[in-house]
Amino acid sequence: MPRTFKATVILIVAICALALLTLVNLFQTNSAERTVLDLKKQVDLLNSSSERILKRLDDGVAVQGGNGSQGASDGNADKYAAALNEPGNLLKAAKDLQIPADAKMGGTLRNFLSDTPKGYNWLTENSVDVSNIQRMVHSTFARRDFSDPDTWVPDLAYKVEVSPDFLEYTISIREGVYWQTPAGVDFSDPKNAWLKEPHELTSEDCAFYYELIQNPQVEAGAIKNYFEDMDRVEIIDKYTFKVIWKRRTYSSLETTIDSYPLPKWIYSKDETGADLAPETLGLKFNSHWAAKYALGTGPYRLVEARAGEHVILERNPGYYGDRYPIERIKYLIVKDPEAAYLKLKADEIDVLPGLPANRFKADILDAKDGEAPFKNGQLEHKVVDVFAFYFLGWNADGKFFSDKRVRLAMTYALNRQGIIDNVLYGLGSIQTGPFYYKHPAMDPNVKPFPYDLEKAKTLLDEAGWKDTDGDGVRDKLVNGEKVDFLFTVTSYDKPEVKSWLSVYKEDLRKIGIMMTPQPVDWPTMQKKMDEKAFDAYTGGWGLSWSNDPYQIWHSSQADVPKGSNRIGFRNKRADEIIEQLRIEFDEAKRLELYHEFHRLLHDEQPYTFFYAPQSIAAWQPRVKNFVINTTRPQLYSLPWWIDADAEGKKSK
Repeated sequence: MPRTFKATVILIVAICALALLTLVNLFQTNSAERTVLDLKKQVDLLNSSSERILKRLDDGVAVQGGNGSQGASDGNADKYAAALNEPGNLLKAAKDLQIPADAKMGGTLRNFLSDTPKGYNWLTENSVDVSNIQRMVHSTFARRDFSDPDTWVPDLAYKVEVSPDFLEYTISIREGVYWQTPAGVDFSDPKNAWLKEPHELTSEDCAFYYELIQNPQVEAGAIKNYFEDMDRVEIIDKYTFKVIWKRRTYSSLETTIDSYPLPKWIYSKDETGADLAPETLGLKFNSHWAAKYALGTGPYRLVEARAGEHVILERNPGYYGDRYPIERIKYLIVKDPEAAYLKLKADEIDVLPGLPANRFKADILDAKDGEAPFKNGQLEHKVVDVFAFYFLGWNADGKFFSDKRVRLAMTYALNRQGIIDNVLYGLGSIQTGPFYYKHPAMDPNVKPFPYDLEKAKTLLDEAGWKDTDGDGVRDKLVNGEKVDFLFTVTSYDKPEVKSWLSVYKEDLRKIGIMMTPQPVDWPTMQKKMDEKAFDAYTGGWGLSWSNDPYQIWHSSQADVPKGSNRIGFRNKRADEIIEQLRIEFDEAKRLELYHEFHRLLHDEQPYTFFYAPQSIAAWQPRVKNFVINTTRPQLYSLPWWIDADAEGKKSK
């Protein structure tokens, strides 16, 4: 929709006034040099003020954009704002992601990804890199406010109502929101014309997401379990739909509204635009031809992706929400963290979420003033508590780690504090359970098992693993076959992981266990985890504000293809606790259940819980308003802006 007549008049008057001020200054100044300087200042002021005026007019008001991407209607802005005050609406006005008044519009943020995404099917692809792109390109129905995570704020939805029994959620979405046009399509070919036509977001797209989740053919094992208690979705009208649950569950609110639509207009079609057969739709969806397009409704759109080189996003001119400052985001593909740091120092990228541990020591801890980029003002940095934890996962379905005494021995043999202090240089705290170590769900009475090789030996002896042939390696009869304790740890190929695994390997050798590290790239790592093709693996979980252990720890998830219970943890009492948590609304009782669950996992050691990390976020000084969120995504660039005067030539 065009801007209103009143808004346009305000803009014109403001611009004319600033232009008149520029002319007055020009004619009143006798010094030619001062005239030029003042003229430049006034023009800069004119440009900056115009941008701020445009931004204020565009808040909630998007102008019709190019490339077939249509903007949301501003005629409903008052309706959307008023809806937040309506009784029964769960959504409140957002307080976060504030854009400073002095923010400059434009510029390129040079970021990086660790690998080229193999596809952008938001439902079946769950890598970190794809998730990072999704947050910029697409939108959820609602989201948590970063400044108050207990508050849900509008995104695509402007109103969410729930029945008193928490079984029915009625969601009203914005009108006039359009899907972005696929990038890289040859529109000179008439057969692709249907892809360029404007496609408005409707309740059909919203319902399509939930329908695919329930489709048994769709490979979305990591999240399907959250929807097991969902009954159905009903379309009320073009912009309203209802999600109905079979039973009242604590997590149904977040599961329902923290979801997102999928473009039915393309994912239900073949490449010619013909409908796919309903009976095979789920199978086709898993490897759908449109997964090469990052389709969304969010503040940015994908405009170019070159395998092994880069992925480029640009500000979506048809976005319905705030007009965020940064015009363009260029993600270089940089697989090695050390290489990423070198590119940061060389002014080829602008932000590094985590500085390699060895660089933290050399260039921050040990560096003298003026000798390193963080000491001479070349780079900025900040210590960040990462809302995550790392662990070693033991395959309980294999021949080595089905006995909890063995798993406990592996924990006693890992010098966690020593590694944190000497390999990670203090960037972490020992983790003892499945929730973030500072979260109330963690029982404060649970203390970490100490590093104790003698205790590890005793436990291994009790479990029947002894050196019966005197070759220095423990062995045991497993299913009638003599098995030496020789195992492989599959790990993501990162320098610090290699370093601490080498320490661990030496300590295990001292107690008669031979461990072989197997570092691999992320696609290989993901494949091995999905197929459970490992003895043990190094893993990590990024955590959310709420906790539902079902996905990772319930026995039913141990045999789900590509599921998260990769280690095969099965425990009757754990299942009971998890199931109780899903229906318990009393916060005090929930806390008791969380604490019991923590104690149970600490005793079972299905993982050797390692550490909750800290990272060193590093960035170029040209990146301003570098806000770091407490919860994920912690480095979310929407409110950042680029100081164009400080941009290097390489950022162009």
